[in-house]
Amino acid sequence: MIAKTVSMVLAALLLVSLVNAQVPLRIPRISQMAKVSQTIGLSEVSITYHRPGVKGREIWGNVVKYDEVWRAGANEPTLVTFSDEVTIAGKKLGAGTYRFVVIPSKTGDWTLIFNSETRNWGTVYDAKYDSLKIMVRPETGSNEEWMSFSFTDLTPSSARVVLAWEKIRLSFRVEFNILSKLQASVGNWQTLNGAARFALDNKMYPEEGLAWAERSIALDRNARNLQTKAELLAQAGKVSDAIATAEEAVKIAKAKDPKANTGGLEKLISDWKTK
Repeated sequence: MIAKTVSMVLAALLLVSLVNAQVPLRIPRISQMAKVSQTIGLSEVSITYHRPGVKGREIWGNVVKYDEVWRAGANEPTLVTFSDEVTIAGKKLGAGTYRFVVIPSKTGDWTLIFNSETRNWGTVYDAKYDSLKIMVRPETGSNEEWMSFSFTDLTPSSARVVLAWEKIRLSFRVEFNILSKLQASVGNWQTLNGAARFALDNKMYPEEGLAWAERSIALDRNARNLQTKAELLAQAGKVSDAIATAEEAVKIAKAKDPKANTGGLEKLISDWKTK
């Protein structure tokens, strides 16, 4: 019995050693992988890249040559993914994933390229797959030891993408057609009311916002969507119509629940009446 137990233990140890022998040792990379993403309105941008370091080297014109294609990172290609069609520097680019490369210039604007070939190694580049090229004037900033991408200047429909390394900053604006996505918001009254409130809160698409509120009310006339319509009317300068709609909202809310908290809406009505 003891001999059988020992044999089983030895067999198990041998199996573990064989499995471990087949697993290659992973060595940490000097330029480590990073991924950043940003939701912009109803769309998303994500960037996957590897972060090279300055490490006391002369970067521009030496590590990264002028007038030659640079992978905008290290190791595998830098990949930028857009969930929807996007406008970059006034030019449209379809939804999808793109290899992102840069051609630096010593004296002028730098060339930024979105290339549809994404499978080959980072240094591989074929211009025939270029989907979009833009020209960007580099700016200077504080020293950035490890190359990074970030998002700044966020709005409900746009953002600025910033590549920073050493003292160079490259940035470009991305913008999504959020109106087309909101226009597709069909179905229940809550979705339509949410779209209308988005227009209201961001002071965008006033005509479309009012239309969404009307469609929401047509599906289910209630205090919430009536208040949204009232606020949109007031924002458009139609104060008397806003007051009438808001008063109806208060009436419906209290009929449903006598203890309903309508103080905020009633204050709006009072403010509108003083105008």
